[in-house]
Amino acid sequence: MEGFIIYVFIDDIAIIERALHAAILNSTDYEEIDQFESVLKKLKKNPTAAQQDGFRYDYNDNSYY
Repeated sequence: MEGFIIYVFIDDIAIIERALHAAILNSTDYEEIDQFESVLKKLKKNPTAAQQDGFRYDYNDNSYY
């Protein structure tokens, strides 16, 4: 599979991370959980410019992870 670049806003990344965390907590399929965790690691490994500035803008301060 070839890689590609997708441009998203920091708010979008926060939503994606929360959705992945929720999916991990609600799944019983270990293979699926591994896939979700892999995507989370990639998001954290390749920070966007907005994440590199040292500030994180989330919709909700009541984080569950």
